[in-house]
Amino acid sequence: MVFTVSAQEKPRSIYDAHEAFAPNFYTQNGNEYRSANGYPGPKYWQNRADYKIDAALNDVENTVSGTVTISYKNNSPDKLSFLWLQLDQNLFAVNSRGNAVIAGKSRYGAQGEKFDGGYKISSIAVDEKEKPVKFTQIVEDTRMQIRLAEPLQGNGASIKIKINYSFAIPKNGSDRMGRLNTKNGEIYSIGQWFPRMCVYDDVIGWNTLPYWGAGEFYCEYGDVDYTITAPASHIVLGSGELLNPQEVFTPTELKRWNEAKLSDKVIHVRTEDEVNQSASAIQKGTKTWKYKMLNTRDVAWASSKAFVLDAARINLASGKKSLAVSAQPVESNGQDAYGRGVEYVKTSIEYYSKTLFEYSYPMAINIASNVSGMEYPGIVFCGWKAKNQDLWFTLDHEFGHNWFPMVVGSNERKYAWMDEGFNIFINGLSRDNFNGGEYKSKDAENVHLDAKTWADDNNEFIMLLPDAMKERSIGSQIYNKPGEGLALLRNEILGKDRFDYAFREYIKNWAFKHPTPNDFFRSMDNAAGEDLSWFWKGWFLNNWKMDQAITDVKEVKMDKQLKSVNIEITNLQQLPMPILLRITTQSGKVTNLKIGVDVWMRNNTWTVNFPTNEALKSIVIDADKVLPDMDDSNNTWTASAN
Repeated sequence: MVFTVSAQEKPRSIYDAHEAFAPNFYTQNGNEYRSANGYPGPKYWQNRADYKIDAALNDVENTVSGTVTISYKNNSPDKLSFLWLQLDQNLFAVNSRGNAVIAGKSRYGAQGEKFDGGYKISSIAVDEKEKPVKFTQIVEDTRMQIRLAEPLQGNGASIKIKINYSFAIPKNGSDRMGRLNTKNGEIYSIGQWFPRMCVYDDVIGWNTLPYWGAGEFYCEYGDVDYTITAPASHIVLGSGELLNPQEVFTPTELKRWNEAKLSDKVIHVRTEDEVNQSASAIQKGTKTWKYKMLNTRDVAWASSKAFVLDAARINLASGKKSLAVSAQPVESNGQDAYGRGVEYVKTSIEYYSKTLFEYSYPMAINIASNVSGMEYPGIVFCGWKAKNQDLWFTLDHEFGHNWFPMVVGSNERKYAWMDEGFNIFINGLSRDNFNGGEYKSKDAENVHLDAKTWADDNNEFIMLLPDAMKERSIGSQIYNKPGEGLALLRNEILGKDRFDYAFREYIKNWAFKHPTPNDFFRSMDNAAGEDLSWFWKGWFLNNWKMDQAITDVKEVKMDKQLKSVNIEITNLQQLPMPILLRITTQSGKVTNLKIGVDVWMRNNTWTVNFPTNEALKSIVIDADKVLPDMDDSNNTWTASAN
């Protein structure tokens, strides 16, 4: 039995081995700020921004007003003649650049709202060493520049900026914040709620991309000390540590709150019945909730009188503890929904802390709101109608962001795949681990189906600004494809041991710092001991496709006895990948072979010599569909068909 494919019948390969494996991927040498091994260099620096905020929620006018004092430290070696701040609320101003480019049905706008959005800044003061500094300021869309009369010196000099501001809260704020009406009151989910410093780094200097909605955030690290004054009937939950629980909780709530800190089981701090009973009660006046968060890039909070409040202890490997908290309206309570919120929070945080890097915040808070899914340090907003598996995935995904980008502080506005894609990857591991695989997929993943989507010539590259992508591409190119890329590296290219070690080293070395894509690529190459430039080039920088085909099968005989079979594999597209073969003989014996990607360094075709004295029944490339093969119609050879 001999099967051959004539030269005329063989498909044409467009693969270019020299382009794929060209040794010029890294075009710049490492330096004292960012080492060649992908980690921070001996003179790495980043600036610091500490915030002191006093804010108030007005639930009649639906506004937030406050005063923020920013202590900004210039650790760079550069003198700064001007400073840039982010004014993200200005996205919701009628004439914002973001509003001009956001489609009417986009989730990233204010969804057709007509209101007076944006920051109203009533005063700004700047001082250095307690002395007033002369300055001028301009506001350009979602950024504000402060032009200093005298430059801020480098190498540790600091300056203070005090701003009085207010803004109207959008009902649907780019699906990142908003207001939800429930039968027991409104739920306010508040993010991007104070002017923040733009990042000044050693890569491009000031990072001043406007906030257009789809791109997220890039923030400096520092401590945030803040107070929220809200109606007395409200519970306010925010990033960090609640400093005055004895002043804001009832005696019963305080007792349960403290019990939860010592309990692995869920403690109902405020029950559904108690919410219903107090809904019509009128509590006059206000309460002030005091929070503090250390070494964070941001904080957010939520406020409502409609919250059912649950909590339980989070156990960390070091012996430290944190607190899992879930707050939801009675409409979202129940064991098919947010009644399991604390269980989900606790399990998610404990898993990622064990496998990646220990959770660093005193609380992990989940808020059921009209935001479908949004993350901030120590607190997430999830859709209030979510249930069962959908709720688990959303909550686990949003808390996964506490590692990317809250710990590993990449530039989300520019490289969204470095947080969304990485997060999708770790979410898959977490899902399979949860509750003995309760939500683990019952069907084996078919990467071939995804590859057919990615093979669309109109598809955009991963390495694009999210705001520059068609919105329909974001899920594929920022979430799924980069997440699948990490899974490919772990499962098929490097192996779990080498990948896990390199990935954890990347997290450890860039914790609370600002890595670039180049830093990630270099760190993985170095720790795994593998030149992966062919993969970074094809998967992230380009939209290369993969298509391996069986193009020839020949028996090799000696003295009329079968000794082996030569199997010719052709790489038809631009992306090289390992060869995975499943070979079945006539008796039913199955052999799985894996040939490394190295065979494509100088070849468009590769012949696998398979020793056997028994005729073959079938040969399949990538039978388990774990590689991104765009066309599996040429992956199978069967003896009966030839």
